[in-house]
Amino acid sequence: MTKINFTKFNATGNDFVVIDNRDFTYRAEDRSLWARLCSLKTGIGADGVLLLEASDKVDFKMRYINADGGEVEMCGNGARAITAFANEVLETKKETYKFETMNGVYECALDPVYGYRLKMTELYDIDKINLHDLDSKLQAKKSLYMNTGVPHAVFEIEKILDYPVNAFGKDVRYDARFPKGSNANFFEVISPKHIRIRTYERGVENETLSCGTGATATALAAAKFYGWSDEVVLETLGGRLAVKFSKDLKDIYLCGKVEKIFTGSTV
Repeated sequence: MTKINFTKFNATGNDFVVIDNRDFTYRAEDRSLWARLCSLKTGIGADGVLLLEASDKVDFKMRYINADGGEVEMCGNGARAITAFANEVLETKKETYKFETMNGVYECALDPVYGYRLKMTELYDIDKINLHDLDSKLQAKKSLYMNTGVPHAVFEIEKILDYPVNAFGKDVRYDARFPKGSNANFFEVISPKHIRIRTYERGVENETLSCGTGATATALAAAKFYGWSDEVVLETLGGRLAVKFSKDLKDIYLCGKVEKIFTGSTV
């Protein structure tokens, strides 16, 4: 069996197995391998796998694989983690890295305050799918759907620390209005421009400590609900994130810290 060298990273509670695949040794389509590695019982344990691959257009290509072994378009926290990894393994060090994803080209910069600042280039389908009929069932005050690289349903609730995120999140994730499923985010306001968030992630099929694209969607939804501008700070179970944005939403940044946990090898 081929030995797999990897580095484990934590990005605000999301943990990732990151692999240098510039020689294309591993196939992103190998679902059983990635699902096994992400399982604590059979592998390393992680929310997902990040493959850093060579690109002839920009600095590198990012492939993101969920814990169920399936490749998806984008992961905000994963993008910050793979940038930290790229800053270690690539020969040319930069302040800002550009990389390909299934959703197009992103850029992520080292940030002296937040650690890493990812420019979110995908934002569409805002309120395209109506969620309001779910508000009563989910005990939500407001709701909004949008896609920030992957689909997200956002609900404002009360007493979030006592909220049954896994039960209600699963209901949203498998709701028939989402042909490919949706992530589910629940938040409450702490103070103006400051919210607490919990997320049920599609592909992980559970609540996670943090979700970058979900934090982005939730911050923008909260800003829309309350007329906030410039920045929203989010408290996740895994730590603090910030989402900065321009008034026209053309410049959106996901900001947060990344921690290297350990390096190792497996088969």
